Amino acid sequence: MGYFPGVLGLVAVIGLIVFFWRQFGPTSGHAVGNRVAAHFGISRSVFYALLENGVRDVSSRDLLLSLDRSGLSLEEIGVRLAPSLSRGIERLEKRFGPQDIYADAKVVVARLLAAAEPGDDAASGEG
Repeated sequence: MGYFPGVLGLVAVIGLIVFFWRQFGPTSGHAVGNRVAAHFGISRSVFYALLENGVRDVSSRDLLLSLDRSGLSLEEIGVRLAPSLSRGIERLEKRFGPQDIYADAKVVVARLLAAAEPGDDAASGEG
């Protein structure tokens, strides 16, 4: 009975390590998301807010992982994410009204949408 608190503490620490590893480790999708955001000059917080609010039918983490594993360039990943990012802007502006923080991202997303082929929504979390 004297070891129980120590064992419980060890289990809790291991649980926290596993949690943070899954959220921010190399297989979290976070690394590619950070690279894409930096490539297009969008702050990470804005990028993830738009992505979380624009992705459909799949988690943003899974979407980023699949795009990273596909071997696409950062530009191609951005084009594939453009519809989701655009939906994210629309949803957030509908909820909170126009925000200055999204102004720069809107320009980038508009450029990426123009580069996207019509109907190329397969990797954006639809279907």
